[in-house]
Amino acid sequence: MKPALLTSCSIAFAVLWTCGMLWSSGTIDLANVIILSACGALAGVAWYYAMRWVFQLMHLARPSDPPANPGAER
Repeated sequence: MKPALLTSCSIAFAVLWTCGMLWSSGTIDLANVIILSACGALAGVAWYYAMRWVFQLMHLARPSDPPANPGAER
């Protein structure tokens, strides 16, 4: 899994989540838009880290921390 693809998917998730929350709230005023936009950004970041963890668990993504001595034998 490429990091750029995961980043763009998390941005799309955040935008769709925010739009869905604004649509379901009924009233669209400035405070509602600001609060739901902040919550949407947090939801996008949480989705990014959750999906990165799932992809690492499924061995579809590289681990985030490289080994200290990649050429050293054990």
